[in-house]
Amino acid sequence: MVDGKLIIPVLNEVPVMKKGSSKSDGCGGCSGGTCGAFGIRAGSEKNEVLRNILIFAIMGIGMLVGVFFIVKLLNLILGN
Repeated sequence: MVDGKLIIPVLNEVPVMKKGSSKSDGCGGCSGGTCGAFGIRAGSEKNEVLRNILIFAIMGIGMLVGVFFIVKLLNLILGN
């Protein structure tokens, strides 16, 4: 303990740089040098890209529908 403060060792760990490692290792070990957006990596197959885009579109539509029903429910409860 330093000056009455408890030091948590997990938060103070510094990752050790391995020989031959690149900066992309920090984001989960992407081998291509870039992790890509929305889980789409460079060199991904077309069906994988379309599947990821479809999943994100369905999630977005689901959130919008959920918010719509929550607003309707709150309006019904509060009487507006």
